[in-house]
Amino acid sequence: MKIINSQSLLNYNSFKIDAIANLFAIVKNKKDILDLLSNQKINKKPKLILGGGSNILITKNISGLVIHNKIKGIKIIQEDKESAMIQVGAGENWDDFVKWSTQHKFYGIENLSLIPGSVGAAPIQNIGAYGVELKDVFIKLEAINLTNSETQIFNKSDCLFSYRESAFKKQLKNKFIITKVFIKLKKTKKINLNYHILKEKIKQLGLKKLDSQKIREIIIEIRNSKLPNPKKIGNAGSFFKNPIINQEQLIELQKKYPEIPFFKKEKIKIPAAWLIEKLNWKGYQEESCGVYEKHALILINHNKATGQEIANLSKNIKHSVYEKFNITLEEEVCIL
Repeated sequence: MKIINSQSLLNYNSFKIDAIANLFAIVKNKKDILDLLSNQKINKKPKLILGGGSNILITKNISGLVIHNKIKGIKIIQEDKESAMIQVGAGENWDDFVKWSTQHKFYGIENLSLIPGSVGAAPIQNIGAYGVELKDVFIKLEAINLTNSETQIFNKSDCLFSYRESAFKKQLKNKFIITKVFIKLKKTKKINLNYHILKEKIKQLGLKKLDSQKIREIIIEIRNSKLPNPKKIGNAGSFFKNPIINQEQLIELQKKYPEIPFFKKEKIKIPAAWLIEKLNWKGYQEESCGVYEKHALILINHNKATGQEIANLSKNIKHSVYEKFNITLEEEVCIL
């Protein structure tokens, strides 16, 4: 394992921000991590764990050590007639794992197809799409404490999962590096068609026989139709979370906007994209960055934008939404 000085992070974040890491190292196994943490010259420096770099916006150079997690491996460690527990290296590409699961005729994460990033980042963000969240299939994870180098197991309850949140984004932020994630998938057919866009697409296609592979294909088609490819256009997917409001707020909003969409389960969510689009931000362009023309939640880097320029755009959008709707948008993307 090599420690690199002054490493450009241009190819390590999906926004394509050309920031510099003072120190940079790629870890491929637990030994690499422990060797890094035992290095007296760097063990006291601040550390940033970087997976796929698909959910961050870097607004400045990183003064400490960036650890790029490339721990690989997918294996079934326990199974019966109904389900299988799979151990996945935190450095595996998430969508590659989803593809693997459908090829093995497992069910549970096919709705999470084409979400960019690494497996290790999935529980941090509690990734979700089309009616499914990571917590629905999560069993536990293994992580190494960056302070004392001890290995620790976190069960589902330890992770404090909520909407696009976990303990690793709050009280445990930057304190651990995840090495393995354990997922439980179904072997018997169980498909989640609760999300209306997915249901409509299947009806439109006239499909009767469905399996996890077919659902994956449909999800990929839907996502490709409205989301930019980060390899071609710098972006980090949905930049804002859907805001959660109370019943009184919803009633007030409906008085002014009877057509306002909302989702009501345990809590009431308003689509952030609707709020942003209502204020004509969709398709907005500045010289270096803007809002994607097909989806109001996607901020894009189209001309070598700095992270600060994109952050400023997000602040302007947040301000206008608050002024108009009295709703504070919260970033889904981690701003560094």
